[in-house]
Amino acid sequence: MTALPFGSWPSPLSPAALTAATRGLDEVRVDGADTYWLESRPWEGGRVALVRHVGATGDVEDVVSEGVNVRSRVHEYGGGAYAVRSGTVVVTTMPDLRVHVVTGDGSLRAITPEGGFRYGGLVLGDGFVLAVREDHSGDGEPVNTLVRLDLGDNADGGRVLWEGSDFVSRPALSADGSRVAVVTWDHPNMPWDTTTLRLADLDSASDAGGAGGAAAAGPLDWVVVAGNEDVSVGQPQFAADGALWFASDESGWWNLKRHTASGVEAVHRVEADLMTPQWVLGMRDFAFLGDGRVLVHWWARGVGRLGVLDPASGEIADVDIEGVQFDHLQAVGDEVALRVGTLSDLPVIFRGTFDGAFTPIRRSRDEGLDPAYASRAEPWTWPNSNGDPVHGVFLAPTHPEATGPEGELPPLLVFVHGGPTSATEAGLQLARAFWTTRGFAVLDVNYSGSTGHGRAYRDRLLGQWGVIDIDDVVTGARSLAEYARVDGNRLAIRGGSAGGYTVLRALTTSDAFAAGTSYFGVADLEALATDTHKFESRYLDRMVGPYPEAKDVYVERSPVHHADEVQGAVLLLQGGADEVVPQAQAEVMAAGMRAAGEEVELVIYPDEGHGFRAASAIEDSLTRELAFYGRVLGFTPNSH
Repeated sequence: MTALPFGSWPSPLSPAALTAATRGLDEVRVDGADTYWLESRPWEGGRVALVRHVGATGDVEDVVSEGVNVRSRVHEYGGGAYAVRSGTVVVTTMPDLRVHVVTGDGSLRAITPEGGFRYGGLVLGDGFVLAVREDHSGDGEPVNTLVRLDLGDNADGGRVLWEGSDFVSRPALSADGSRVAVVTWDHPNMPWDTTTLRLADLDSASDAGGAGGAAAAGPLDWVVVAGNEDVSVGQPQFAADGALWFASDESGWWNLKRHTASGVEAVHRVEADLMTPQWVLGMRDFAFLGDGRVLVHWWARGVGRLGVLDPASGEIADVDIEGVQFDHLQAVGDEVALRVGTLSDLPVIFRGTFDGAFTPIRRSRDEGLDPAYASRAEPWTWPNSNGDPVHGVFLAPTHPEATGPEGELPPLLVFVHGGPTSATEAGLQLARAFWTTRGFAVLDVNYSGSTGHGRAYRDRLLGQWGVIDIDDVVTGARSLAEYARVDGNRLAIRGGSAGGYTVLRALTTSDAFAAGTSYFGVADLEALATDTHKFESRYLDRMVGPYPEAKDVYVERSPVHHADEVQGAVLLLQGGADEVVPQAQAEVMAAGMRAAGEEVELVIYPDEGHGFRAASAIEDSLTRELAFYGRVLGFTPNSH
C-alpha cells in the first residue's frame, strides 16, 4: 500500500469512464418471454432507447430506430413513456411528444396530432391505449386528463375518460379490458400527500358500446375507492381475480390494500414502505405471481429488501437473492423480472424463477468496477438537534493500493439527494465510487422528509424545509467527525435540485462545510413558487408555507438573500434549458456572492435541463468539481 494524500489517489473511474459505458436502466416490462426496458445513453447525448431481450434467442436488441428518444414530459418528470402487449409496442418520444406505434423495422407511426399535447403513463389495451394527457395549448396551467387513444388516428388528441382534477397518475387496466382505475389529486397536494383512487367501467359512458368502451362518447362514471385527506394512495394494479390492489399510507406506511366487491381491506400490516414516491408515471413496486402471491420490496434503514407476500396470511417471506436495491418489479406466471443493485455491482436487470437461477440480461456496464475498489455502504444513523434519528449510508475511502498518510483522517463529502421527497439507497453508485476511490469518505443522507421510513419521517419536513434538513446534514457530518471517521476540518457538501438548495442553505446558515457544490439547485424559494412548472407549483405550500402569505419565510430561507453570509467556497453548475430551476437563480446567487467578495464559480451548460444527460456535461462538471475540492481542501487531484 502506498501512502498518498486523501483526494489524490489514482482512480479507475475518470469522469469519462463514468459515462462512456454506463447505461441507465429503467422501466422494466415483460411481454410473455420477452423483457423490455428503457436505456439512457450518455454517449448518445442522453438519448433514451427502448431495448428488448428476446426470450426465445437471448438476443438483446433496440426496439426503436437509431436516434429515437423515448421519453415523456408529463409533469415534466415524465415516466410511462412506452407500453407493450402481445408484441404491440407504443412509445412517446421527444422532441415531438407524440404517441407512436412502433412498426416491425423500428420506425414510428404517429397516432396523436402535432401540437400542445404531452402523453405519459401509457397502458396498452386490446386495440387502444390509455394515457395521461397534458394539454399545453391553452392559457394558464396545462390541463391533465386521462384519455383513450385508438391505435389508428386520434386527430382530437384522444377521448377524455377522466377530467376535473389538477393531476392524473398512471392508469391501470383490468385483464379483460373492461375496467380502469386511476389516481388523481389537486393543488396544493403532491402525490405523496393526499390522493384519490377512482374506478370505472370502460363502457360506463356508452349507450351501446361493449368492453373497451369503443362506443363511449364522454367521461366515464367513476366511483371513489380509497384516499382522503392526508392519505396517499398509488400504483393501482388489477389482480387476475379482478381485485384492485394499491398502496396506501393510511397506517403511516405505504402498505398494500385491495378492493373487491366486499370493499377495501388491508392485505398486511408492516412498518415498512412498499412503494416509492410517485415522481414519475412508470414505477412498478409490486407484481402478481402466477400462484396469487405478490412480489414486493421495501427498505430497512435504507437497505433494500425483496420478498413475497402471501395474501392469505399477510406474511412476507424474504427472497434469497443477493442485493440491497430492488425495483421495477415485473412478473409473468412464475417468472419475474426486476432491477437489482448490490454493494459491489451496479444495477442489473434479472429475469428468472425463485426455484431456479436468476439470469442477468442487461448490466449497467459490460465491465463492472473491480470489487477491490468498491466501498461497501454501511447504514449510519445519528440524532439531530431535536434528538430525532436521521438515517443515511456511510462509505469509507477504498483503494487496493493506496492509503492515507499516517495519522490523518479523510475528508468527507456529504451527498444530499434531490426531491426532497426522495431517498438514496445502499447499492453501488459510480457517482459515489468516483470519490471514495480517490480518498474521500461519503455520507449519503436520507434527511427528514425522505421516503422509505414511513409517513411520520416524511412529514417532518412539512413547514421545515430549509431548517430541519440543514440540521440533519450538519449533525450527520459532525457525528462522523466525533467518531473519528473523517476529518472535521475538511467537510464538503454536494447536491442537485432540492439537494442543491440544502447545500446553499447549509453554507449560509452554518460553518460546518469548507466547500459546497450545487447542481441546478434552488437559490430563490420565491422564484420557485412563482416561476416553475405546474407539478411543483404548490409543492412549497406544505414544506414552507402558502405564498404570498408566508412571503417573509420564503425570503428568510432563500440563499439568494444571504449571499453575503456564505461560509465556504461554492461551485454552481446549471443547465441553461432548465425549466424546473431556471438559470436565473444560479446567476443571481453568483452575482450576490461576487458582490460580497465570496468565492464562487458558476458554469452554465446551455443545452442541459434539470439533470445533466449528455456525456460532455457530466464529464466536464465532475472534472470541475474535483479540481474545486482540490483547490479548497488542499490536495492535487490525480489525472487517473
